[in-house]
Amino acid sequence: MSEILKNIFAKQIDFETEPNLDKFVQTFCQLYRIELFKDGLDLILTKVQEKDLKFEVKVTKGWDTNLGCYLTEQNKVFNKVLGTFSSSVKKSIILRQMTCNLMAHEMAHALEFESGLNLGEEFRQCIGFDMKDRSPSSVVLKGEIKRLMVDALKAYPPHQFLSELFARYFELLSVSRNVRATGDFTTAEVMSFFENTTNFIEQIFNPQIQGKIDPKIAAHTSEIAGKIRLEVPEQKFHERIESIQKKSQGSWSKGVKSNAMWQAGWQKTQQIDDKK
Repeated sequence: MSEILKNIFAKQIDFETEPNLDKFVQTFCQLYRIELFKDGLDLILTKVQEKDLKFEVKVTKGWDTNLGCYLTEQNKVFNKVLGTFSSSVKKSIILRQMTCNLMAHEMAHALEFESGLNLGEEFRQCIGFDMKDRSPSSVVLKGEIKRLMVDALKAYPPHQFLSELFARYFELLSVSRNVRATGDFTTAEVMSFFENTTNFIEQIFNPQIQGKIDPKIAAHTSEIAGKIRLEVPEQKFHERIESIQKKSQGSWSKGVKSNAMWQAGWQKTQQIDDKK
């Protein structure tokens, strides 16, 4: 547990019931087990330290199915001396559960806003190439992708799809075995299947936000990340069964384009766009 992180969060988090700062910080730190998350988590900490972002932990109500949200509220303030209005944006992340997957999802929405990056066509191509007519070898990962990134999107209007897919990619990583030892699939399996999406985060999104991170926070969290790494457990029984079944059935990917082919397609599209 980091006392520095507790001090950063202490004044920027409201608990509707009995405060549990230790559990909040512990859950937040667990996400540092995924290296891809580090820049985003560091930026969240930076914004909290600057009092530019606040967390609210509320009670789960039976009638409310919304477990979390990221809110921005624009305020206008009149300066009597200058006789002008200035605007500020109030930002808050509301959580009804302190879990890694909910934190990862809502913080991804916050990071999208802070990055100033329009996900647009570039991200659409990446996530599209990764998901279109493809299926992971892991049955459990396939089911989780369908639940999170296909079925759940039916409740959202089309203009929110890209933002939701972006957040749900982070959520999917947060329930992997590298964060939660009892997880049904590894981070590597997720990142391998979502090869183009992972490259987008690593090569485009993270570089976009790195300049906004407090260097002292980045240095401190490097120590945290090094201390909380999880050993990846042995392959689970059902995974061994799946592996045997795949061998007996031949190549599962017959007739399905490989990640490398999708990657080549994305790069080709990028080259075409660059020439425009």
